[in-house]
Amino acid sequence: MLSGIIIADGERRALSGGMKSLYPFEGETLIERQIRLLRRLCEEIVVVTDSPRSYLSCVAPPVRIVSNYRRGAGPLGGIAAGLSLAQRPYAWVVGCDMPFLSPDAAVGMLKKLVPGVEAVWPSDANGLYPLHGVYDCRCAPRVAALVEEGRTSLAELPRSLAWEELTEGECGRLGIGFEFVSTIDGSRLALEPLHDVR
Repeated sequence: MLSGIIIADGERRALSGGMKSLYPFEGETLIERQIRLLRRLCEEIVVVTDSPRSYLSCVAPPVRIVSNYRRGAGPLGGIAAGLSLAQRPYAWVVGCDMPFLSPDAAVGMLKKLVPGVEAVWPSDANGLYPLHGVYDCRCAPRVAALVEEGRTSLAELPRSLAWEELTEGECGRLGIGFEFVSTIDGSRLALEPLHDVR
């Protein structure tokens, strides 16, 4: 029932110029680690990128490598492409620079993806994390429409989709640490709290 989508667009680069997803991390590249963790839940895995050739040597079938919905459209374009091309009804979407993906958190979010809800995102006091979220792939046309309109900021998602959240407190009660929202450099890229837009 679940596709795994890694948003590995070309904009997410380290200061050194290298692609973060190809960094070595605990004996494997970051993207290899992410694929391994996604495989615990996902029946298919899709890597969405502006630079498909960069991944040909390190990502083997049956993982699919697809192009971003529109070059330069950033993570929102990647989400549009991934959801549009996913072969399962639901998708776990992650950013390419997140080494601590949590299958347990994804299961918790999937349980909240009930009829009428199009996305479930982790949240803490800093806001929402759409790049470790679970989506109903039927929302793909609406996400693609945002990109077509030039509205490519992730902040457009809470204004455009029917969403729920899996809070840090809920994760704690389930015994799930919240480090899974952190990037490889330790930062947390949250959208500001937007509860008033529902």
